[in-house]
Amino acid sequence: MFGRIKLHPFIKANPPHASCVPATKDLLGRYEGRLPVALLELWRKHGLGLYGRRQICLIDPDAWQSTLDRWIVSLPSATVRVPIALTPFGTLLFYRKLTATDEDVSTLNPVSRSTRVLSWSLADLFNGVLSDPGQVDEFIRPAMLDAGRQQAGALSAGEAYHVDPMLLSMQMLKIVRTDALALHQQLRAQVDREQAPPAPAPNSVSAALPEEYRCAFRDVERKDGHPSGLYLSTYIDWRRLLALQADGSYQLLFWKNDHKTGEPSGIRHYSGHYRAIETEGGDCLLRLDLVFTRNSLGSDVNDDALYLMQGRAGPLLLQACRLEDMATAIGGRATMGSSEHYFRPTRLADPFPGEDSDGMAAPAFEDLPAALQALVHREPLRATIVEVGAAPTDPDDSTVMVWVDLGSEDGLRMNMPLISPKSSPRALHGWVWEVSPRRCGIGIEVERDETGAIVNGPQAGDVLVTRAD
Repeated sequence: MFGRIKLHPFIKANPPHASCVPATKDLLGRYEGRLPVALLELWRKHGLGLYGRRQICLIDPDAWQSTLDRWIVSLPSATVRVPIALTPFGTLLFYRKLTATDEDVSTLNPVSRSTRVLSWSLADLFNGVLSDPGQVDEFIRPAMLDAGRQQAGALSAGEAYHVDPMLLSMQMLKIVRTDALALHQQLRAQVDREQAPPAPAPNSVSAALPEEYRCAFRDVERKDGHPSGLYLSTYIDWRRLLALQADGSYQLLFWKNDHKTGEPSGIRHYSGHYRAIETEGGDCLLRLDLVFTRNSLGSDVNDDALYLMQGRAGPLLLQACRLEDMATAIGGRATMGSSEHYFRPTRLADPFPGEDSDGMAAPAFEDLPAALQALVHREPLRATIVEVGAAPTDPDDSTVMVWVDLGSEDGLRMNMPLISPKSSPRALHGWVWEVSPRRCGIGIEVERDETGAIVNGPQAGDVLVTRAD
């Protein structure tokens, strides 16, 4: 009919919202010859903005071009991609003029980081794909669109719905409205970060510190016969620096260094006073008066009680709440266990220590605090399997539960490793998963053959030990 624009079927299926703004003459002029006349006509008569209940958004290419070029890097001689529209969940549609007669429109999904050709004709895209429920519902799913509208409300031009990926992995759907361009830039920055090489290790403890705290930890001196000094704990990217002053004051700093940029983040700072208490066993126990803030993590309380170990290799500060874990590591592997469970003495000018997340070698038994000595089994515990649980029906489950004749009263603890003795032809290994006073449940790792049957699994009478000497 006379007067209808070429993309009228699109307009009929997706009426423009009242907020649409007609394109300016300057914008139309810049894209004359670069975009099909039909799209420029749509811009001029109905404008940029949201269309239809599916909230398809026609966008200003100028605002999006640099972001698209970051996603898809092309040679200068390559066909130019022009961003033209957004779906409600942030998928970007872009146009390419391939030859004098050939063209296509493709999608770029910033979440899945994928592209695909949607149509070989711009007119078909608008009048066919975006106007036919049978086609458009394949990539703008009605159920998700309804959920977005219910949870976050209707979109404004330039916005997109975003699904929280962490909650989605836990089968929880949370959808928010966000600035679509900022979302693309954020997701593209994540790609750049993943592709960036790791940051060089800091050359000193001072270099790893957040700059604003370097002065605060500068003048901390060690004093013979006193716990005063600087102590450092590192675990993967996390660091903790404790300053103990001779006057009984302390500072405790938590932070992490980004493994890609080296920049400090997650900073939490505590200060106050500490007391040195002599326990009944003759140990020195330091008590820090930690006062939590809204930025605190629950695990920060693990540093409020620290045993001072004055060993021949130098002092260590041991988390009182982690003595059992350390005892298990000492008895089973002759290490101190996870490096986050203790502090070592340091100075700001010292080289930053290398990665030692699985723990340093254990000191001599005689150097350990009495409270830790009492938990360490100098001789390996020897347990016998008395019951074997049913094999799991899931072929991907590689654990069989067994029960042994030792319990917590005999010294077994949760997560303690148990293995076949060195002299045994068996090669069983597992961990304590269930604890009771006189018997414990052990999760034994097993292998399966090509039929899914368990090979050389645990049997009643098999012996397990806490250390294979």
